[in-house]
Amino acid sequence: MAGSAPKYDTLTLDGLEYRWLYRHGWGNLRGGAGYYGVSVSVWLDPDRTRELVIDFPFSKFGMRTPPRRAVLLEAVLPALQLALEQGWDPESRGRAYRHEVAETGPAEPAAGS
Repeated sequence: MAGSAPKYDTLTLDGLEYRWLYRHGWGNLRGGAGYYGVSVSVWLDPDRTRELVIDFPFSKFGMRTPPRRAVLLEAVLPALQLALEQGWDPESRGRAYRHEVAETGPAEPAAGS
């Protein structure tokens, strides 16, 4: 049996509707160097526009996997806004644009984004 298509959720920011998807929950870093946190993908149109990957620190949600939708959405919106302000063009194509959310702030771009 073939895998089912992902179930995207939607959010609206500044009059545009985005689709987003919970990518993964927390896990262990290689070599026992700590934990990584929840990750979310955001698009205007999946598979047709550039993906934004938002990586939250482990401290944001801890071991609550997956976080409740309302809690996750409350964290995604400011990170999405910051990505747009810092140059992510959701209508472009190309490799994913990655944001790592700071421990105390909404998000900072990862190196190389």
